[in-house]
Amino acid sequence: MEIHPIRITDKGEDRFDLEEYCDILLQALEQGFAFQTFSDYLENPKNKVILLRHDIDVSLEYGMQMARIEQHLGIVSTFFVRLHSYFYNLLEEENMKRLAELAEMNFEVGIHQEIYKFTADRQELIEILKIEKKLVEAIIGAPIFGVATHLPKKNVIKMTPDFLAEAGFRYRPGSEIFNQDAIFISDSNKRWKKYSFREALAISDKIIANIHPVWWAGKFTDHTGLIKLLGAGK
Repeated sequence: MEIHPIRITDKGEDRFDLEEYCDILLQALEQGFAFQTFSDYLENPKNKVILLRHDIDVSLEYGMQMARIEQHLGIVSTFFVRLHSYFYNLLEEENMKRLAELAEMNFEVGIHQEIYKFTADRQELIEILKIEKKLVEAIIGAPIFGVATHLPKKNVIKMTPDFLAEAGFRYRPGSEIFNQDAIFISDSNKRWKKYSFREALAISDKIIANIHPVWWAGKFTDHTGLIKLLGAGK
């Protein structure tokens, strides 16, 4: 059973709802942007591109709402899922179905790792990550190539190329190959970091957009408590 946090409203000038999200994606398409998953970009990078990433911190159902919009528009993105979320159980039957559906819809699935919660031993961390990778791969019936860190400031290890390779991964989204000559934007804590999505569309031909579905699909009254819970790393 998923735990739904306190309800949120946005008091800023920027809108955070699914209608606005769809409008932004339509604008990007009209401007000639291609959308690629991170693994697709490694194989065949486009020149005018958006690497759209979703960190599923709170709810897979929120993520599915965004995925359905993107599928309707012919857009692909990469979803990073947590195995240790305070808010949802990835192994719950409905969530396993949602995860498999994402893969069937040709979205990329990666792991939003929190293995630093367990140990600081490098080899033990690698073994934990291998287990988590195999578990999610079994659910989606497809290989996993990417891993992103939840709450990077709490991470006790460096996700070096050697570390990733030993754990069986090809990339992390913070790697230079993705970020070179790119603008990175994020809606973390329901506030745009440096540039909004629309601003980024106007100033760069390569955008990495980290969009958290909870801020767009969740309808809440006060998001302060949710931010505290996410930051606590529960």
